[in-house]
Amino acid sequence: MAILIDYIWQSTFCLFFFFGIYWVFLRNEKAFVFTRVYILITPILALLFPLMQIPVEFYKPDISLEQSQLFRALTIESMPEEVAGTFGLPEFTVQSTKLPVLLELKDYFLIGYLIIISLLAIRLFWQMIQLRLLQEKGWYQTSFKLKGNYFLIPTFGLAPIFSYFNKLFWDETQDLSLEEKDQIIKHEIEHIRQHHSWDVLYYQVLSIIFWFNPAIHLMRSALVDVHEYLADENVLKQTENKESYPKLIAKIAFKGMDLPIGNYFIRSTTLKRILMIKKTAKPNWFKLTMVIPLTVMLMALISMKTKVGVGFLLSSNTEKIEFIKEQLIASQDSIEIAIKVKKINNPKHYELIGPLKGDQLTAQLGELVYDFADITSDEEYLKVRSLINTLRRNSTISKNYGEIPYSYVAKKRPAPEDATAWSKFVLDVISKEMSEKDRELNIRSSIQIEFILSKDGKITNPVIKQSFGGGVDEKLLEAIQSANAPKWTAGEIDGKKVDLVHAASFAITYSADNQIQESLHNFPQVIEVPIGQSARTYNGDEIFDVVENAPVPPGGMEGWNEYLRANLEYPEDAKRAGIEGTAYVVFVVTKEGKIEQPEIIRGVSPSIDQEALRVVANGADWTPGKQRGREVNVRMRLPIRFKQSSSNDNKPSTIPADMVDQQAEPQGGMDAWNTYLKNNLKYPQEAKIKGVEGVVYLTFIVDKDGNIKEPEILRGIGAYCDEEALRLVENSPKWKPGEKDGEAVESRLRLPIRFDLEKSTSGIVPKPTAQFNEYLRKNIKYPTEARRNNESGSVIARLTLDKDGNIIKSAISKGISKELNEEVLRVLEKAPNWNVYVAGEYEVLLPITFRIDNIKNPPTHNLPHEVVVVGYSGNASKEKTFEYKTAFPVQEIKRLDSNDLLMIEDGQTH
Repeated sequence: MAILIDYIWQSTFCLFFFFGIYWVFLRNEKAFVFTRVYILITPILALLFPLMQIPVEFYKPDISLEQSQLFRALTIESMPEEVAGTFGLPEFTVQSTKLPVLLELKDYFLIGYLIIISLLAIRLFWQMIQLRLLQEKGWYQTSFKLKGNYFLIPTFGLAPIFSYFNKLFWDETQDLSLEEKDQIIKHEIEHIRQHHSWDVLYYQVLSIIFWFNPAIHLMRSALVDVHEYLADENVLKQTENKESYPKLIAKIAFKGMDLPIGNYFIRSTTLKRILMIKKTAKPNWFKLTMVIPLTVMLMALISMKTKVGVGFLLSSNTEKIEFIKEQLIASQDSIEIAIKVKKINNPKHYELIGPLKGDQLTAQLGELVYDFADITSDEEYLKVRSLINTLRRNSTISKNYGEIPYSYVAKKRPAPEDATAWSKFVLDVISKEMSEKDRELNIRSSIQIEFILSKDGKITNPVIKQSFGGGVDEKLLEAIQSANAPKWTAGEIDGKKVDLVHAASFAITYSADNQIQESLHNFPQVIEVPIGQSARTYNGDEIFDVVENAPVPPGGMEGWNEYLRANLEYPEDAKRAGIEGTAYVVFVVTKEGKIEQPEIIRGVSPSIDQEALRVVANGADWTPGKQRGREVNVRMRLPIRFKQSSSNDNKPSTIPADMVDQQAEPQGGMDAWNTYLKNNLKYPQEAKIKGVEGVVYLTFIVDKDGNIKEPEILRGIGAYCDEEALRLVENSPKWKPGEKDGEAVESRLRLPIRFDLEKSTSGIVPKPTAQFNEYLRKNIKYPTEARRNNESGSVIARLTLDKDGNIIKSAISKGISKELNEEVLRVLEKAPNWNVYVAGEYEVLLPITFRIDNIKNPPTHNLPHEVVVVGYSGNASKEKTFEYKTAFPVQEIKRLDSNDLLMIEDGQTH
């Protein structure tokens, strides 16, 4: 429906534009043939221009409704909602939750449109019948005139004089002289000779189909005038007494029945025809020639399309609906509210968190819209806001700005004319628009906006890149485009001011008397939901987070650090404000070694973030990473630290660990530290599934009070192990500070944290019992539909065990298809218990791999206790083979107990 409304709007605009050309340039010109042709072809052009697609590389204005809120709303309304699920409500749905209705709004519009078309068609048909009756009434007195090749049919005073195709209907009751009769007949013969009836019928059909378009009725009225002008012009050429003809026009009046399908002698306004007769015969050629360039200009405006519209979706990375279901189900353990998620196309903003309205809150994150309901307390509201932070990674998008470059590539970047005034203006808007609820709860967050800054310093096309929520974001966008907003200075490339895409961010922090125990910043550690699998691509190829051979910059990391030292420029506004910190940049090193898609994952300030992006984007090509011997795209994460040198002697300086007399160490020594790591390290689920293990190297500062500051990753291994290592260091107990000359000093340390997958899944970790293995052997099946569709792969089930090893909950952490997922859940619903060696509640991952004809695909996980189910496509007697094994390589199976390996084929146990 949205596309249809957009088409109607564009075609209507075209026709009004064409009518405007007629009104300004042709209406008063005596170029009647040209004007007639123009009026006849412009409706066709108005219908064709919106359908034409002429791709262009440059940015151009567009009247299309595609960027409007109405179009987006109608698009979303007309699409079938792809709903992940509804949780916390009486029902569970996978498709749209709308109630079924017999007729929707668009159906009523269509019915109304068809009814009016039917009435207008009936009206036209009735006029045809009247014409036929009028023709039959005078048929016996009808004569055929060979000279003019027409039928002369009397009307007996029932209708005025008019012509229709080759029939001239004559009102013999009119009191006319022979000269007047001759002039009128000549006038109507011109209508017949020039086939004006075809024009009238053509516009009658258009007026019925497009009855809702006022421009079509204006054009039809203009065509009738032109018909009369053409006939008058030719009559005057054949008339000696040219003064008598205008008098005849003034004398004749309408009489009797008026059928709009005919050509009447005095249908047009009498005064207009007389004035046109009196006009000079020379047309204004300048006006006539203007018609062509204006038509071409309209075609360019309507039909030329920038290849991808500015601000439109360029690429997206959105998790599968099946995974999101499992994620939201997992969140119900920590928060008891109703959640619904659906997917939308081409969102305007990267994300937008709405205000809390009653007990409901809506958050658009990428292509996903989450509807939260039944929020009944401040605690639940805080949990929802925290859950939103976790859900952000489910869908990320990037937008296209055509040939407009990003500001980080400019040597002179855009900046407010008065940075202090800009910051104060923005913070004043945020403070004014912030809801009382967010203020009372001391909500701490950030807001980031992205916009095009023109070479004239004007802000256009602003969107929300990171949403603060509470209705603040859109108010801020309105404010920065207002006349009261502080002015900006445009950026420059090669000494010329140019349009640039620029981003500005603000960290919202404020003091409050009440301190919330569970802050928005740290709460997401409490809600443990599955983390999405990497599905990012670049030019159709997968982007890897972990590879066998990582990309290397020119000269190695020493060369990279040298490049940073030589090219980084500390932003002046950050210097003045004393802003320091580490900007974490993520980017893709392509298989050609190019640096692409740089973005900030944790920033410091807008200017520092932009400088970090600039220096990364301008870096030389890297040696690409390799996986299994071939070059691949690799996603890299690098910290870039901004620290000012200070002349303040009273400010403590950070001393490297090898320059202190006594190094900083954990309270209780390294044994206590290792115990802390053992008790608190949570091996990320994604790392378990991918089999990622290794050493994360960190650096951090231990101040003279023993507090840990500024932890950074020196070398990571990905799969969220880096984030877990940072969490462990940030939340660790106080350390014993380093000492120099007998005094506590601030010192920087480097520390490795090892992630060992085998150790994390051994020891006290529960294991399946023999009864569990036997149960799976007898009960799990390879669904026929799945085998027919050649569906195979590993389904990762997440089991929650109580202190006795009973399965109290099962869910799919990573699925393959509906049939395989349902089969796994079915068989686990009544599965026996596991062996639990230390009392407590556990959550374990169980991989169940389905193979067709025992063809082994490349492994997608490295989890223990794998169950393999083999289905044979061509042999009914070998419908299923069952195998149970640990995650050890095949050559190490001999080290397992007899209970660790089950092979079932043709009903026999081996």
